[in-house]
Amino acid sequence: MKRVFKWIGIIFLTFIVLIAAMAFPGMQKTRTLTIQDVDMSQVQDGTYTGTYQGFRFTNIVEVAVEDHRIVSIDVIKTQREELSETLKNEVISAQSPVIDMVSGATLDQNAFLKAVVNALMQATAD
Repeated sequence: MKRVFKWIGIIFLTFIVLIAAMAFPGMQKTRTLTIQDVDMSQVQDGTYTGTYQGFRFTNIVEVAVEDHRIVSIDVIKTQREELSETLKNEVISAQSPVIDMVSGATLDQNAFLKAVVNALMQATAD
């Protein structure tokens, strides 16, 4: 009976290690994202959709721009509603996706901000 529990324990630990090994690369990619500033003078008026696919989540935002200013950000899909509300208000206030980091939320914050950057970059390409 002890052998059965020993093998069950070994299989369980192996399973946990494999899951962690698969998740780590995606987490690391999102954690080390560089959020670049966007030259708002180059951003055309309109509403633009930006997406960022993280290792376990997807962020989708719609960014509205008028007179080269971010006037609103609608969060279409996110994992953390409260954090997204805080971040969108900070981005609008700063008129830039480059804002101060929220302690303990690096992955979620980077994913949200990268979706905003992707929307704004689309606006500069038009």
